[in-house]
Amino acid sequence: MEIPSLEDLLKKMETMREEAKTAMEKIKKMTKRQYDKRTCQSQGLKTGEQVWLEARNIQTNQPSKKLDQKRYRLFTIKEKIRQRAYRLELPEG
Repeated sequence: MEIPSLEDLLKKMETMREEAKTAMEKIKKMTKRQYDKRTCQSQGLKTGEQVWLEARNIQTNQPSKKLDQKRYRLFTIKEKIRQRAYRLELPEG
């Protein structure tokens, strides 16, 4: 029975490590490409511009979402919170 030398084991471990590193880099690139396909770019809206308020995540007393408004009206952007989230100037009440 032949016992591998220490140098052979070290070389084999180093090549396995390099293969694992390249495989992880490849997976990282593939994952980023798939994520970027689903993600929209920011629309580049600025403070002071007017935008429509979408009714998508707003709870109302309307019995049917289908019969409710899709958009409410134009509101002015007060500040940018995140990449695609903005604080709007809403009326009191």
